[in-house]
Amino acid sequence: MKVNQVASNYHNQVNCNRPSFKKDELKGNKSVNPKVSIILPIYNQEKYIAKALNSLQAQTLKDIEIICVNDGSKDKSLDIMKDYAQHDERIRIIDQKNQGCGASRNNGLKIAKGDYIAFLDPDDWFEPEALEKLYNKAETQKCDMVVFNFNRVSESGELLGKYNLKNRLQRFHDIKEDENFTWRDVKPRILGGLHPASWNKLYKSDLIKKNNVHFAKSNIAEDNVFVFGASLNSKSIGYSDDCLYNYLIRDNSAIRTKSDKNMNIIKSIDSVKKLINNLGLNEELKNEFDGYILRFVSYHEKQIKSLAKFREICRKRFSPSQNKLLSERHAANAKLPQIILALLQKKG
Repeated sequence: MKVNQVASNYHNQVNCNRPSFKKDELKGNKSVNPKVSIILPIYNQEKYIAKALNSLQAQTLKDIEIICVNDGSKDKSLDIMKDYAQHDERIRIIDQKNQGCGASRNNGLKIAKGDYIAFLDPDDWFEPEALEKLYNKAETQKCDMVVFNFNRVSESGELLGKYNLKNRLQRFHDIKEDENFTWRDVKPRILGGLHPASWNKLYKSDLIKKNNVHFAKSNIAEDNVFVFGASLNSKSIGYSDDCLYNYLIRDNSAIRTKSDKNMNIIKSIDSVKKLINNLGLNEELKNEFDGYILRFVSYHEKQIKSLAKFREICRKRFSPSQNKLLSERHAANAKLPQIILALLQKKG
């Protein structure tokens, strides 16, 4: 199944079907405080950025601002941003030296004027009615946050699957579209159960700014502390069952490439630990934090080259109970190939 894509790449759109906005067309929609600010951290994304920007220009909600943070790109990304900005006065550009995704999003937040905040990775795209649906839900239901589902799409345009939050959280709480919930309703999975990415959520700007919610200064899992900080400070969370975001699964993605740089997930874990401590939730979230470490480390170990070195770092950094959980998981994973082989032989 092919997913409808807004565009393929910038170079194919210069002279055909590229959305453009004249300034006089936007005057009636532009306000001092736009309804939604969308922040894009951009580093060497010339192949994909047009698709992302076109999806924002195609939004049925027009009263938005688009904040593009050029993180020291060495390709044509900045030129593409500037070209779009010439045709759309809602686009604001921050041009900075390379600082990483976390710092880029933080810098975007500093200048955001919207009543609500959304994030878009430059190789992904929104469905056309996404921001309007999310804004209306947040306003109608008085939400601090709205979480929503997304599609997983391959580079060839194949729909690989749909991520459904309700299915993952239903055993903890009966989530309904017309009712808000709080983080304590889904407490067993609050650290990751809403999906740790920042982009499948709409945030009230006051929630972010009053609670100083920010991203970790890292390129690996920098979203975690931001998402958890927003979730734990939210008094009301809304849910949309719609798939409103398209997440591109790239073959060379940083989260799928083996590298010792992925050891930086330790910094993300430290940021989450500090957040929980600052909120005074150490005891209440002890089991949840231990479970988060187990899931998070087990997942990212697959992308680390010097695995023995990483496990030694974990042994020194984590508590005895946390290390015991990890050791039990390692032992179980070691037995898994033998179990699968035995099942296949039995079936044969």
